[in-house]
Amino acid sequence: MSLWCGQGADGAHGTYSCYAAAELQDGCEHACACLVSDIRQQLGEQLKCLDTRVDVLTCMVSEIQEFFRRRADLEMDYARSLDKLVKNTMLRQKAEKQKKEQWNLFSTYTCWQTMLAQTKQQSRDHAVLSDVYSNHMTSRLTEIVDNIQRIHRKCKEIATESHDDLLRVLTELHTTLKTYLLYESESGQSEVKLRNVENQRRKLEQSISKEKLLASRKARLIEKDLSKKQVKHNENVLKTLKARNEYLLCLEGANAATQKYYVDDVSDLIDCVDFGFHNSIARVFLTHVSCEESRKKSLQEGVASMNECVRSLDARADKQKFLEAFASSFKMPNKFGFKTNRDDQVSQFAISKSTKAEVDQRYRQLCTRLADLRMESEEIWKTLETSESALMNMMNVHDYDYSEYFSSGKKLEPLSKNKDQRLETEEFYLKKFQEYLHGSDLIARLQAKRDLIHCHLEDGFTESFHHTRPLTLPSINKKSKMINGPVGRQPKLFGGSLITYIEATGLDVPVVMQSCIRAINLYGLHHQGIFRVSGSQVEINELKNHFEKGEDPLLIVDSDIDINSVAGVLKLYLRELPEPLFPGNMFDQLVGCAFLEPPEAFIEKLRKLTQSLPHPFFVVLRYLFAFLSHLSEFSDENMMDPYNIAICFGPTLMPSVEVHQQSAVNELTKNIILYHDEIFLKEEAGTFYEKYFLFPSDEKGWVLLSCSRITLASSERLQRCQQA
Repeated sequence: MSLWCGQGADGAHGTYSCYAAAELQDGCEHACACLVSDIRQQLGEQLKCLDTRVDVLTCMVSEIQEFFRRRADLEMDYARSLDKLVKNTMLRQKAEKQKKEQWNLFSTYTCWQTMLAQTKQQSRDHAVLSDVYSNHMTSRLTEIVDNIQRIHRKCKEIATESHDDLLRVLTELHTTLKTYLLYESESGQSEVKLRNVENQRRKLEQSISKEKLLASRKARLIEKDLSKKQVKHNENVLKTLKARNEYLLCLEGANAATQKYYVDDVSDLIDCVDFGFHNSIARVFLTHVSCEESRKKSLQEGVASMNECVRSLDARADKQKFLEAFASSFKMPNKFGFKTNRDDQVSQFAISKSTKAEVDQRYRQLCTRLADLRMESEEIWKTLETSESALMNMMNVHDYDYSEYFSSGKKLEPLSKNKDQRLETEEFYLKKFQEYLHGSDLIARLQAKRDLIHCHLEDGFTESFHHTRPLTLPSINKKSKMINGPVGRQPKLFGGSLITYIEATGLDVPVVMQSCIRAINLYGLHHQGIFRVSGSQVEINELKNHFEKGEDPLLIVDSDIDINSVAGVLKLYLRELPEPLFPGNMFDQLVGCAFLEPPEAFIEKLRKLTQSLPHPFFVVLRYLFAFLSHLSEFSDENMMDPYNIAICFGPTLMPSVEVHQQSAVNELTKNIILYHDEIFLKEEAGTFYEKYFLFPSDEKGWVLLSCSRITLASSERLQRCQQA
């Protein structure tokens, strides 16, 4: 009974342990099941998130597509409006052909035609833009939507398969966990039973002696039961070990699969869904950027053309075209001849003894009157210049730059109203202009009468009147330089007419030539390969832009300057002249005398040809060849003898040269360099090339700069240099 009780006590403890193991087993299974359930729910939410993401992308692309579709309609409407504007303008021009047939006589007409052409080009550009937006853009975006949805469907299938595989692994993990827990529970129960039997045997051994124990039937039964329980327990332990190993393998596999899915597969699935989307969208917007860049380039070309037209506005050329178009109306009539009703053969002014005193008195009156009129005319001229300058300042106000309103969003301000002041100044200017014209006409008439009388009076009588006043009046052409000059702009230098630039600036030699030659004179006469070695294109363009703006970037230079770039700017200016310094109509004559012998014959022939050149061309050529001759004096150091210089400058100074004419052009240029002093007469007015440049010094005297040397010369020494 005590054994039973003892067994009962041990059995109760074993029963309690079984209950605890069962509760623990249920808790583990429940935790695993909850985790698997959470993962299953999370995987479902992932699919929904991917669906939502695709819907958002599709909606976004559809909005972009709708935007470009509406933008295409607006661009087409704008293109049609611009085209209609141009067509209506052209129709009005055709309808009023008689009124507008003279428009081409004015350089303003070129600006107007350029504006119409630019507007027409803008119409075409916006029509192309509309076509691109309505057809290509929308088609590409439709294709993008189709690709997104198709790839998403396939990726969703792949994701579902991945989810099924992962859930299958988790289910397998749950199953192995249940198996492991079951076998572990059985192993625990068998161990409890084995311990109970061992406790019974131990109590029995303690209660009886060894002799009785060997003969005891109960001991044998206990031993037999113990053997069975031991075998059963060993089997359960083995099964538990295998189940645990299988569970651990499944656990590692499940963790690896879960980590692989969340770390790699999720990212790969999203990448797969987005495959090609960003590249396709980028191509769409790059198409838009390309269109805008093309339109920007077209606008820039239009702006450049308009700037060129503005730069070509030329009042002198307009006046010349106008006079040529109406030559019959403005042609100077023939001089009035002497007419008489009688047979009077005397047609000259005659002074007799009876009229000599009267003529002398009239001559004196004319001289006095002319002196007063000239003084009055000069005063009127000064007032006219002042009023003209004030009026031009009102007209040339720099109120055409509106860039700040575009960049900063600044509100547009109303135009300044100075009309009353301008009208007042204009009225005063026209009044003075009228007075000047009337006065100059009167002076011209009186001067003609005075000159006629002067020719027939005795020299001794009129000697005191020779220098009373200058016989010339202020030229009205001087005034026209201000009126017809560049309005709010510098005259075009590179690629512009040499004569137009000289007339507009009043310089005999363009500033780019004077500045480059001065810099080379100071720091380049000894430079090896000058004019033959190319300079930096970036620096050449920078210097060109400065000169084009009316600046002189070489006004202050030092020895660090790239002299090859300076030489490149000089050659570039000469090369871009629309008409070369030696005109095309003289080319054959010039080439024909290239090998003329002896040198005296060459000099005589070239002198006649150069004297027939326009005066601005003659002065510039004289200045240039004097410098080139000076440069050739240092050929031992710079390796540029007259022939090498001719190779560099011959094609630049001549029109297009054929290959078989190149040697003649080089020989001609070389000989001009050698004999420039005899060819270009110094009697012709204009700027001369000076080998020495004088600059004021802080010390007493002047700085004499030449040939890369700096010396200090006193005033007396300078005087000697100038005389030499």
